[in-house]
Formats: sequence, C-alpha cells, structure tokens
Amino acid sequence: MLKFIENNFFLIVRRIGLLFALLSLALIVFLGVFGYEKISSRATDQINTPVIELAKYQNPISLSLQSNFNQPELAIESQSVFSKEFDQQVEHIMTNLQSLPKGVIDQSDLQFKIKVMIKIKASNYSQALKLSYVESLATLTRQLVNVGGDQVNIDDFLHWHDQEFAQQVDHQAQQNLMKMGSARVDQMTGFISLLMAAVALGFFIMFVMMLAMLRIEKNTRK
Repeated sequence: MLKFIENNFFLIVRRIGLLFALLSLALIVFLGVFGYEKISSRATDQINTPVIELAKYQNPISLSLQSNFNQPELAIESQSVFSKEFDQQVEHIMTNLQSLPKGVIDQSDLQFKIKVMIKIKASNYSQALKLSYVESLATLTRQLVNVGGDQVNIDDFLHWHDQEFAQQVDHQAQQNLMKMGSARVDQMTGFISLLMAAVALGFFIMFVMMLAMLRIEKNTRK
C-alpha cells in the first residue's frame, strides 16, 4: 500500500488538487451570485396612499361605493404648486360639507373650524401625504353628500378619518422599518458571502498553481 502511494504520489496529489480546484470554482460562482443578490436587496421608506372607505365608518349609512386611491403621481415643482392643489382640495371639502342637509353641520364657523382643523391634522405629513389626506377627505365628503348624510356627526366623522389615515400611515411606516432592517441584514450577508468567495478564489489560485507545478515536475522527470 505504501509502495503504491509512493509510486503514484504525484498522480494522487494532482487528482486531489484538481478536485479541490473544481470545488473552489463552484463555490466561487455560488457565493458570488448569492452575495450579489443579497447586496442588491433594497427597501424603501415610501408610504403608499392610505385607502379609506366610507363603509368602514361606524354610522347608520349603507354605502356600496368604495374609495380607490392610487399612489399620487406627484411632481411638485414648487411650494406654490403644492399650496394651490392643497387649497383646491380643501375647497372641494368645504363645498361638499356645505351641501349636506341643514343641521348636520354648523355653517357659521365652517370656514374657520374645518379649514384650520384640516391644515393642523395634515401638518405632520409629507407633501405627498398631505395631498392624499385632503383628496381622501374630499372623496369621502362627496360620498356623504351622495347618500344624504343626514345622520352623520361631522365632528366624529372627521376625527374617524384622521385616525384611520394616521393608523394606516403608521402601519406602513412600521412595515417599511422592518423591510429596511431585513434589507440591511441581507446586504451584510451578501458582503460576507463575497468575502468567502474571495477566500475561495485564493484557494482556487493556490490549487491551480499547485497543478501547474506538478505538471512542470512531471515534464521534468520525463
């Protein structure tokens, strides 16, 4: 047995070296692809437009209409453009509320009470979400007008909309934080994988050099 190993030592070493070189090459490819995919993981803190349906409002109103809000396509070039769009939506809200049956809302302080309240409630949001807030409220107040709205407590309704909107924004913000944390973990895993791929590349080069030296040694013996 020892005689066989002695006579075939270089052959055995070449085959073992070739095997480990191939394994190192496969490991480089796998870790490289895996690491690249992990490093490419991305997460965004963007918050989509909350979807608020009037049917969710706990009020004796039967409504089959649903509110469908898409992510706002905002390309706000200046503060004046934003202010104009925001004020237009507030005016829609005021018009809708003024169209409700008499007695539902006190018309005397409507301008001051509602406008100030809306701007205060929306002040904590970004420009995109501020517009989403007033667009959502404008749509829902329009639906209130369509169904009559004579049994609605406006103060309660506005408070409900504010709470529903804030709840959905907070929920998405928490989900975004979790996604961003997961993305950072994936990126760290990717960097570790690429580091291991670099180590595997070192072993591959070492085995290739060893095979080359064994080939030179074989040719020399001949």
